[in-house]
Amino acid sequence: MENIEALRHRVDLSGAFAWPVVSGLTAIVLREKGEAALNNVWRSLMAAEQSQRFVEALDKLGIRGDAPAVTAAKYHYFSNTIGGLSLQYMEESPKKVWIRYMPPWGTFPGISALAVPTSVRRTILSTWHPRNGELLGCPRLGWVATKFVAEGHQYDEGYFMEYDHDLRPEERFRVEHVEHTPEFDPAKAPQLDPQLWPEARVLKGCANYASDYVKHVIETVVAQFGMNTACYMLSCAMKLLAVQFTPALKALTKTEGNDPAALAQMFATILGSFKNSPQSRKTGPDTAEVTFETFEPFPFAQSESMRDAAFAFFDMSVRTLNGHVRIERRFDASTGVERWTLTDTHTWLW
Repeated sequence: MENIEALRHRVDLSGAFAWPVVSGLTAIVLREKGEAALNNVWRSLMAAEQSQRFVEALDKLGIRGDAPAVTAAKYHYFSNTIGGLSLQYMEESPKKVWIRYMPPWGTFPGISALAVPTSVRRTILSTWHPRNGELLGCPRLGWVATKFVAEGHQYDEGYFMEYDHDLRPEERFRVEHVEHTPEFDPAKAPQLDPQLWPEARVLKGCANYASDYVKHVIETVVAQFGMNTACYMLSCAMKLLAVQFTPALKALTKTEGNDPAALAQMFATILGSFKNSPQSRKTGPDTAEVTFETFEPFPFAQSESMRDAAFAFFDMSVRTLNGHVRIERRFDASTGVERWTLTDTHTWLW
């Protein structure tokens, strides 16, 4: 049984790997295909996420009986907080409820946020939120965006408003800059039922949230551009992510050393932070291996191209950590077992 400290560490590690994959792949889409393509990816991703998550979560979160504006705002407040984001909730009235997405952006860490076109955040916040009324059966509910970090504001912000008349589809979203908006009072913020949502469940929800976004953004990119192009872009992202994030990830795994056995253990720890059961072992004085059957959070498990694209991260990690070590992968489709072999060649490879 996983104790709470081990669970916290596993969730931290899975998020530290998963969110850069999401932001890295979308950054490569921007680099390779341009702003319009990036907006299309996020629009499709948000629509798919909403269709899969929103309605079924109302009972899980205990918010189905609330007023439509309250329900919509609580959904985003609770679900994103569970996912590891920082939000604020201000209920001006049962028909007008504000939410704020506090910085920094989880999906674009560090200075990568500076490269994201301003249109992308508008796309994200205009795809999901305005459709909540439709899914709640309330055609009077709309979403008004009031601030965007990408446009020079201190946070992303807006409010759900239940009007006194039905809204046409094009009326469900609008932008209205409001300089002075309600102050957040933590004492008045809604709380999840601690009996239904103990810390362990919240942590597991956080891990699932990150894992699902990796899976769904890759599926979206495949749907938009085809498997070959998607695998090329994922491979580009994984290589660059390895160069940038390997030292931090290694520190989180608490791995000591850069020999084959240490690297195999590091990779097994990363894979094990998701719903995988990898095994690492030293197979000789200069060799080690990692074996596993599932390759979460990556979809299209039967695609050799997709597996190879995801593997690009681990291949590049080895190159950055030990230029004498070679890593090779083999996947046995008949058994579903993937094997990574690490060998110290005692020769500089690069």
